[in-house]
Amino acid sequence: MVRRPEDCHSKAEIRTEIDRLDRELVERLAERFAYVQRMAELKTDPDEALVPARVDEVLDRVAATASAAGFDPGLARELWAHLIDWNIAFEREAIARRLGAA
Repeated sequence: MVRRPEDCHSKAEIRTEIDRLDRELVERLAERFAYVQRMAELKTDPDEALVPARVDEVLDRVAATASAAGFDPGLARELWAHLIDWNIAFEREAIARRLGAA
């Protein structure tokens, strides 16, 4: 049973819900990463990993979505910037490795 924050009456109940959300977030991030992996398979040059306009677009959208949801847009932007940086590094390495093996 999922409890809303206001329906939690103990620290244990809150921790249970946070743990549930953490599992869901990790599952969503794993799903997102599968698309990053596929993108790396489709790109033909490591320089394609960084598309500044796309990064800006994603960060702006995430900040707007966070704001609308009542979440700090600056924190959301910072979290996604770190995620995107990691994804770019992964793509560059994966593409370079694939090209080196060709």
